[in-house]
Amino acid sequence: MENAPKDHRTAETGAGVAPGVFSAAIFCDNCGRTTPHRILRLDRRGTAVPARVSGVARCKDCRFTHPFSSVPEDRVELALIVSTGARSTPSRVALPRGRKLQVGSGVPESKAPLTIQRIEDLQRRSITNGLAGEITTVWAIHDEGAVVLVSVVEGRQTRSIRWPLPHGTVLRVGDELPVESQTVRIVGLRARGHTWRRDGDEFSAEDVTRVYGRRTSSPPAGNSPWSRVRVKPSSRARSTSTVSRSRSTPGTRTTRTVPRARIDEGGAAVQRVSP
Repeated sequence: MENAPKDHRTAETGAGVAPGVFSAAIFCDNCGRTTPHRILRLDRRGTAVPARVSGVARCKDCRFTHPFSSVPEDRVELALIVSTGARSTPSRVALPRGRKLQVGSGVPESKAPLTIQRIEDLQRRSITNGLAGEITTVWAIHDEGAVVLVSVVEGRQTRSIRWPLPHGTVLRVGDELPVESQTVRIVGLRARGHTWRRDGDEFSAEDVTRVYGRRTSSPPAGNSPWSRVRVKPSSRARSTSTVSRSRSTPGTRTTRTVPRARIDEGGAAVQRVSP
């Protein structure tokens, strides 16, 4: 059984116990996972493997006492090239020989969040994944989160913005999304080969290829990129109508050909006949 104590602390010295070792994180066969252990005894006998540690420990979770042994991990150095835009910075990183690396995942034990873009094996061939002992060079970029393309509708214009979001962010149609110095209302999401527009449709930012957003309010006058051009009439006569019309329908004016009947004093209608 190979276990590596990871948390060494100062301890009492005594028979079978070496100074500087008190507890460690060791795999427990009874618990089935790595748990805190109390080191009960360390074997001081010589071993063929340098820096090999063995002895007896007790699990602090289940109180199971068992022997353990550990061998320091064999580590290898890889060339790590981190790209930031058009600039690349070469460096070296030491990783356990059996650690698996994969394109699209992070760089193990890296202080800065990095995403692997390319891996090169011992034969200088590009591969998608492999063990650290089989790799010579790793190309990576700084992990900015899930970068989505946001199409913002602003009046008659639409502009696109690449906007980073934390991993795991959920985007939902109908919600508001802060973009730059403004807030837009999500009116559609492009994901899984379809455009989703119903309120409540939601996807993780990693699954969304484009967000369609509409600005919720107009900024103050003079600061808006929206189009404010008015269409002016070519003449005042076209903008101001002086022709009287019926209130019900506009209608058209026609010339009467038959004169109206003249009402006689007795009330009978008298038609005027032309000679």
